[in-house]
Amino acid sequence: MSLSIASRPASGIATHLPTLIGQLRAMRAMLAVVQHGSTMRAAESMHLSQPAVARSVLQLEQACSAALFMRGARGMMPTTLGSQLAQRIAAMLQHLASGAAEAQAAATLAARRSPLPQRFAEIVPASQLRALMAIADCGSEAQAAQSLGLSQPAVHAALQGLETSLGLQLFYKLTFGTRLTPAGEALLRRVKLALAEVRGMDSDMSAWRGEIRGRVVVGVLPLSVSIFLPRAVAMLAASHPDIEVSIVDGTYESLMQQLLSADIDAIAGALRDDVPEDEVRQLQLFDDDLVVVAPADHACRWREQLALKDLLECQWVTPLPGTPADRAMVRLFQSQGLAPPRGSLNASSPTMTLAFVLQTGRLALASRGQALQDNHGGQLCILPLALPSTRRRIGLAMRAQSTASQDLALFTQACVQAARASTEPVLSLARPPK
Repeated sequence: MSLSIASRPASGIATHLPTLIGQLRAMRAMLAVVQHGSTMRAAESMHLSQPAVARSVLQLEQACSAALFMRGARGMMPTTLGSQLAQRIAAMLQHLASGAAEAQAAATLAARRSPLPQRFAEIVPASQLRALMAIADCGSEAQAAQSLGLSQPAVHAALQGLETSLGLQLFYKLTFGTRLTPAGEALLRRVKLALAEVRGMDSDMSAWRGEIRGRVVVGVLPLSVSIFLPRAVAMLAASHPDIEVSIVDGTYESLMQQLLSADIDAIAGALRDDVPEDEVRQLQLFDDDLVVVAPADHACRWREQLALKDLLECQWVTPLPGTPADRAMVRLFQSQGLAPPRGSLNASSPTMTLAFVLQTGRLALASRGQALQDNHGGQLCILPLALPSTRRRIGLAMRAQSTASQDLALFTQACVQAARASTEPVLSLARPPK
């Protein structure tokens, strides 16, 4: 198993493009046969010859190394694998159609032409999708061409063809490179979602062959994740060593944008109530709350009827201003009519926060689970102060509109098992008095 940790998803267009994207035309033909029941009727709907459709279906079966249809005198019925792939192809084409429509909506009125989003999904070639992904990733036609192994004129022609097919300006040509217009950004997001469905096809085929392999990219939020995620990754590595897991961090807003653009597959951390339910599915793993952490010999540890206002006398390690942790601290103190402590020492990393508490004697807010797990051999303690208003749901956020790939489903299952194994012994300890 391969595990990588970074501050953002790995760059390089090769990491974005699934192998089956080259079969885009064949995938359209395959879906038409599923919908119409025969190559003849599919050919009529696509305005192609019957032999051309039959060749495309056979080409896709060869690329998949699997039979996708059961052929009979009355027509063609998809196999179980064929039905799975057809569902993903339909979702992919819908994303491309939505991308065309959303690009039209994002363009200026003067730039718009009559939108034909469904027509765009039916005709756009794979080469233009590759060029769009490469120019967004690389920022210049020369670098995009190098990443794709093509000539710069070939990439330029593909980008021009994309603009012509939509009747929109998708790119700004600048002295230092090429950038996407708002219409181009709208199209790019949907193309990424379409390609995520094609990657799901790769995963479906691997599972059908009994080969569990793939890649899961997880965005992590700082608090509470360490309680279950390392154990989940270890469990997944032990049972499915061919699944690669990449961990990236960032703010909630940036990670949510990456999730909705298919740059990452899941977000691990505190769940939110204001997510778009039609786009995001949340899986709660456990509840966690915030606690006040202090060195084990801190005088406040032994005080009876300790109140939050009593801690204003102490020095604190405070979160960076404007971060979710800072907002949580502000809400906590303001709920009791208090101004939050403002110290000269700020830290954004939970691990560094606990280290500063240990070495400087200050107080800090921390996740209960992490404080109990990372208490430096008993040198840190949780002060006997209940903070019920800070309880949060911890779990995973994933895209709701896509069927989870086999590798993502196995990662989710590992997180459920790891959370249960990690939180039952940890979060049951040292509960504060009610």
